[in-house]
Amino acid sequence: MTETSVDIGKVFLDGLIGNVVYALEIIITIIILGIIVITLISLLRVTISSLKKREGQVRLRIDEVVSRLLRGLLISLDILVAADILKTILVPSITELAILVITVIVRVLLTFSLSKEIERQEGHSK
Repeated sequence: MTETSVDIGKVFLDGLIGNVVYALEIIITIIILGIIVITLISLLRVTISSLKKREGQVRLRIDEVVSRLLRGLLISLDILVAADILKTILVPSITELAILVITVIVRVLLTFSLSKEIERQEGHSK
């Protein structure tokens, strides 16, 4: 009887982790779509401003678009790392662990470089 309850618990936990990973992937997709929409709206504003020949405002808006895009990418990378960790928990194997380690290293390096770029953008706009 104990083995049956352990099997039911494992099946439940595996299903729960799978659903959480799926939910995280949906959230990532929504965030990416939001970034695209915000970027397109900001580019439209920059285009309209440039047509009105306000050069100072155009540069500020371009910096704003880049800053928003980079911040969105940072959030997306963090959520992707969480989703990969949950996938590795769901299918624990050496191969999955190696893929997770490589993916996390690449994403940490991307996060570091993006945060430096955001700092540079903020310092440049001031």
